[in-house]
Amino acid sequence: MKKEMKRKAMALTLTSALAAMAIVPIAVQTNAMAADDVTIDWFSDVSGWGPANWNGAETSPLMDSIKENFGVNFEIEQPATDADTKLALMIATDDLPDLISITDNETITQLIESGYVWTIDEFMEEYDPDSHLLSDFPEDVKEAVINSYGDFWFFPSHIDSVDHRETYPLCSETYVNNVVYGQNSSIMFNTKIMEDLGLTQEDVQTQEAFMATLEKVANSGYTVDGEPIIVATMNANLWLNSLDGVMSDSFGVVPVDAEGNYRMRELNPGYKEVLKFTNDMVRNGYMDLNLLTLDENALVTYIESGRVFCWFGNPAQADLSKSNMTSYGPILSDTGSVPTVGINSLAGTGWIKTFVSKNCENPEALAKALSFATSEEGLWLNYYGVEGEDYTVQENGTMVRTEEGLARYKDVYAQNIWLWPFNDTDFFWATTPGPEEQADGENGSDLAYSIACSALGRWDTTYIYNSGLLTTVNANPLEASSDLGIKYTQIKNYLESQKAKIISATSDEEFEKEYQNMIDTLNEYDAEAVDSALNEYLQTACEQYDQSIENPNAEVYGE
Repeated sequence: MKKEMKRKAMALTLTSALAAMAIVPIAVQTNAMAADDVTIDWFSDVSGWGPANWNGAETSPLMDSIKENFGVNFEIEQPATDADTKLALMIATDDLPDLISITDNETITQLIESGYVWTIDEFMEEYDPDSHLLSDFPEDVKEAVINSYGDFWFFPSHIDSVDHRETYPLCSETYVNNVVYGQNSSIMFNTKIMEDLGLTQEDVQTQEAFMATLEKVANSGYTVDGEPIIVATMNANLWLNSLDGVMSDSFGVVPVDAEGNYRMRELNPGYKEVLKFTNDMVRNGYMDLNLLTLDENALVTYIESGRVFCWFGNPAQADLSKSNMTSYGPILSDTGSVPTVGINSLAGTGWIKTFVSKNCENPEALAKALSFATSEEGLWLNYYGVEGEDYTVQENGTMVRTEEGLARYKDVYAQNIWLWPFNDTDFFWATTPGPEEQADGENGSDLAYSIACSALGRWDTTYIYNSGLLTTVNANPLEASSDLGIKYTQIKNYLESQKAKIISATSDEEFEKEYQNMIDTLNEYDAEAVDSALNEYLQTACEQYDQSIENPNAEVYGE
């Protein structure tokens, strides 16, 4: 038996032409219904988890247990493209699925303002008043959700907070590094290709050397199983996360001006350097725009086959040890800017946010299933499978996989049996031995992830700021129907398409024209007024926590 744990731890298409290449959304039913079962329709705008990623397994141990104990089947829909547009139409027609797991802040705001979803407290009090979610949910996380979104509207994924680590303390220095320096955006390189072509870290550490190396790789004739390699790519149809994430961080672009006031990244002069860097890769044929219409699962197939040389993406999406991927930190800009990275040292509001629709036809069954999925028993099933079959528990409370469990984890579930919306980062880092303590053959993925996610933060010149100060800003606190709220939406929608035009420009003249069009249009939409309104929330947070965000590259970029 387990030791009782200590109780204290965008989707976007590039252009209308490229959009036509996108994968058509598919709904996947996890298993067949028994006569007395109920079906819960589950919609997500994240496609990296669930049936499509289970490599032939019909379901997961947690799903099996939920079906057996509560008679609940989940029919999961994960559109590969335009998921948030589809959900917006559902909101407009009051035709929502039972369970909704989403990441897009604009859609989240629409969902909350629609009045068609429960708060977690209200739902559980009504349909499962004994739920642990009403008594032991981390207070600092709940407070962060309420402060940013007005109420406890959703269950957040990947919980990571000081209060929660009182219950689930980190068990490894590796995991401490993940917390202090880590983020899910990294620049990764295939070490096998580098070794075979005689390349070293110095060949990819600066912008000039990196571009010369891409030219060498592109002309090398290197193949994997007879197939040509992909020289460089971003994070598939979530490529904006790469552009506005690690690529901007590497070039030192922060969301504040020289005085520390909030300013969208796009108005930072350094962001132009990021766009030009990306456009140069596209124009030189190093980066194929067609790959940016794929969903993440399709891209991961290329990465884990060893065919990708450089990936600007989320290191949690693939088994990096299987794909020989690692990170050396930043690609240092030719401008001389220092890298920057936002690490949230406050309680966050999660990556994937799971809502319950008031249209749910079987709320009691869903409430019981949610309580179980987010309980400690559910977490063990979610991460490790069935105790005794897939793993055993050591005296210190960490797990050890059985031989059969390790084989199933590596082969049947393809490194992913998890329901990401219920993932709990602190639980995982409290119960999985650190990579240095794991058995041979099991530690590669965790260690490779830790190296990749923390490489930029650990770089000696990187400026680290507390991104938790931007939690409310990122949640878009502006009322959607207000003048500024409408402008915010116009800006967001415009930028998604305009950035595609900029990075796909075929000449310097076209690049300059499209970049200037972006700046002019942002001025027309009164972006400065929007930034000024959002800055009030940033400064309130800075005052509350007695911290600030600086712009260390203001002089470098001519401010």
